[in-house]
Amino acid sequence: MVAGDGIELVGHVLRRCQQLHHAVWAEEVGGILTSPQYSVVHSVAAAEAEGAGPLDQHSLGVAAGLDRTTVAGVIRRLEEQGWLRRERDPRDARRRVVTLPAPSRVAVAGMAPAVLAVQERILAPLSDEERQWITDRLARLAPAGAAVQDRRPGHLIRLAQQWHTALWAEELGTLITGPQYAALSVLAGQGPAPQSVLAELAALDRSSASAVLRRLEGRGWAGRQPDPGDRRSRLVSLTEAGRALLTSVAGGVDRVQRRILEPVPPADRRRTVEVLAVVAQGD
Repeated sequence: MVAGDGIELVGHVLRRCQQLHHAVWAEEVGGILTSPQYSVVHSVAAAEAEGAGPLDQHSLGVAAGLDRTTVAGVIRRLEEQGWLRRERDPRDARRRVVTLPAPSRVAVAGMAPAVLAVQERILAPLSDEERQWITDRLARLAPAGAAVQDRRPGHLIRLAQQWHTALWAEELGTLITGPQYAALSVLAGQGPAPQSVLAELAALDRSSASAVLRRLEGRGWAGRQPDPGDRRSRLVSLTEAGRALLTSVAGGVDRVQRRILEPVPPADRRRTVEVLAVVAQGD
């Protein structure tokens, strides 16, 4: 899915990168902790190791690059699972801080090689110079910017993708989602396609593709027709209403693209998207 200047839309590339990171994380780390959960416990452990003292919920959210609602939910789940404790700050009784029990500290240290393997795998297509370069640009794309202390590329990709979703909602509201737009754009560029091909090109998994297509058909933006080459199969096609919808939202989509790339120097914006597209292809 490309913009008018011939480069891929940054949100679509970020979503593909996030899908890759999620899959590699599951393979290397498993279900012990999700990436956001790891970021929180790692940030607590790092602050303790550096002698910075325990972090409160706000400071922990800044360090992990998570918004207030997200970090509150992550901390609550980790506390329920015994990974974290919340207690009164001995230096200020009005303040509650987050600490790691000793077993959690050991477990976090033990996860480090697997977490490093995730980052190595998702950046495998890049040179050492490109890895550092794209990590710096990803940190700019995240809403917290330079304040993010957890600079794992996979974590930064997730933060940037979340920020893109927020910007999309600001510009386009609930009219159409990013995945729905991706599917329509594929149909506009490729013509009628089997659902499996459409899902692959729009970076949708099987269940997501089915839900997206139901929504598009329900809005009259896409339809299905028999495949002339195989009457047992059906092709998904773009309707005139879908084509008109793409035209009407083009300005909002362009604004999202420009807004998320604003923190990146103008001379680096095209290369940022191009390097991320290489990452999204996997090793």
